[in-house]
Amino acid sequence: MIRVMLVDDEPLILEGLKYILDWEDIGFTIVATAKNGLEALELSREIEFDVLITDIKMPELTGLELIERISKEKESIKSIILSGFQEFDLVKKGLKLGIENYLLKPINEDELLSTILHLKEKIDRITLEEESILILRDHSIWRWLMRKMTENDFKERISFYPMVNIQTPLRLGLLKTELEEAIHLQKTIEEETSTLAITTPSGDILLIWSEESFEEEKAEVSSIVEHECNGREHVVVMSRRVDFIEDAEKVYRELEMACELKMLLPGQDHRIAEEMHLKSSTSEKQTINYLKPDILEHLANQEYDTVRNYLSGIFTQLEQDKDVFVIKSIMLEYFFQMKNKFLISLEYSQYVQLIHQILYLQGNEDALAIMDQCIRYIEHDESGEEKKSPIIQTVLTYIHQNYSEDMSLKTLGHRFHINPIYLGQLFQKEVKDSFTKYLNHLRIDRAKKLLMNSHEKAGHIGKKVGYTDATYFYKQFKKYEHATPSEWRKQHSQA
Repeated sequence: MIRVMLVDDEPLILEGLKYILDWEDIGFTIVATAKNGLEALELSREIEFDVLITDIKMPELTGLELIERISKEKESIKSIILSGFQEFDLVKKGLKLGIENYLLKPINEDELLSTILHLKEKIDRITLEEESILILRDHSIWRWLMRKMTENDFKERISFYPMVNIQTPLRLGLLKTELEEAIHLQKTIEEETSTLAITTPSGDILLIWSEESFEEEKAEVSSIVEHECNGREHVVVMSRRVDFIEDAEKVYRELEMACELKMLLPGQDHRIAEEMHLKSSTSEKQTINYLKPDILEHLANQEYDTVRNYLSGIFTQLEQDKDVFVIKSIMLEYFFQMKNKFLISLEYSQYVQLIHQILYLQGNEDALAIMDQCIRYIEHDESGEEKKSPIIQTVLTYIHQNYSEDMSLKTLGHRFHINPIYLGQLFQKEVKDSFTKYLNHLRIDRAKKLLMNSHEKAGHIGKKVGYTDATYFYKQFKKYEHATPSEWRKQHSQA
């Protein structure tokens, strides 16, 4: 939604502006109103908005003075001037300030609508351009950090983004949220701090700090995340110091594992998960030395004895060296690899139980017992079929039976005792669509059936399929069907 502030010293006009258009239906929302320029100026420092519609002649601070003051602080704000008189000098001043239009009172609804729709096209175009630039930038940085782009290619591509300057030593952070569209959060972090925030291919936000700014900015970034997420579930983990870019990929993998541990484990186990993450930097090389790359291949070929014999040998040695932590690290690494490839059919509670056992294992025997349990799960599983995990099957069944009820990832997470962020990512991975899009598609499909086979009013049908707000229903219907519910009904009614 494009956010609008309305300013006029005449109460009747101010009130009328709120209702002269169906703002939400055309993609706008009124976020603030003010009775004079000074009040509007104060509000502009407290709230975020995109469009200012203001009367030109007001006491204390005129509309032009207001636009000039606000533009110095918020350059991207678009402005529309309202006036009771056609005054050429004021129009010229307004044009110099970059106003979008100058409308005479009484306001002509069609003229205002035309101006607003033109402005929307302009803002949407700018937003799309900005987002496209961000996507290309993020893709280049991501490929470079993951060692999929040469240094020379990266320097050539990143030269188009002079504000990007990544120097070692640095710190990385990984942010996973319930938000399906996190671009606003990404922009806010970059606007309010010197932190570089990039969107990963999986839709998470990777944070990049210089070592110098890390201590000063990590609390500020955390505060921004808390504010923007506004009660929604989120997980943030921060890395050890990274001295060489070549290590970024390994550090990112550590952050992924730390995030997943936090999402899967109950709060009381977060402390030991955090300890695992912190200790990983000191024993990382030792852990990697023991990781056998073809273990997954042996598992795929059902060569389970080969896997057991290899792990038994290294775990016995590590137990003798009293290095249980490395045993845990190896088991976690293998577990997450197996989870994504072989253990998709496990119940959520079984995942949590296995991780819990790994974190609290005491030595060689415990580790081998856990691996045996994983192998039994793999043996029991049907191979070669692409299928959905039990939790996603359960959630899909629930959605189809209760689509008309109010539901979100948070309510589903609470109902099925699963972290909503983890559920959202699992849903996207297995269903190949976000939860919100899937639910909207389902509701719109049910609405179409009712429109075709009944004479009920469109607004009532919207409520029947789960949309408590009629305006939102009309908007979603038009988004997916490119017609209003009434238009669609006429087009598809049987003769």
